[in-house]
Amino acid sequence: MPFKNTTFLAILIGSLFFGSMGGMLLASSNPTESELPATKAVGPISTSALHIVNEEGKVRAMLSLWDGEHPALIMGDDQCDRRTSLAVYGKERTGLTLYGEDCKRRVALEVQSDDLPMFVLRDHLDTPRVQVVLNKDGSPLVRLFDANGKTLWEKP
Repeated sequence: MPFKNTTFLAILIGSLFFGSMGGMLLASSNPTESELPATKAVGPISTSALHIVNEEGKVRAMLSLWDGEHPALIMGDDQCDRRTSLAVYGKERTGLTLYGEDCKRRVALEVQSDDLPMFVLRDHLDTPRVQVVLNKDGSPLVRLFDANGKTLWEKP
């Protein structure tokens, strides 16, 4: 009996030793990320939309053609699917818009169709309250609006 137990114990220890050595050899032969070859670019990717999602699969950013023709980059968070957007709106304007925690527009920086820049601040109801525009001659135009969006004051 002692011989069988000793033989069994020797086989067990040998198996563990050689199994461990084989595992370490296999692990050491797998390249790390820094050892992997760089991926070669194969050309442009053509698609109509790109969605960037978090680990749970929730869309956090989207690059797409908002009307099938004009590009937009829209980024959001848990609270709002749109917290900022950068878009080309055809010939009428191009703009960057920032949204508040209530998901309503707060700040817009745009270039209008006449190639003039405009800056707009909006209240919690999404009503424009302040507007700064550069005129064609380069002079600024500042407008203040009431809660209904009607001009209160204007200074060319």
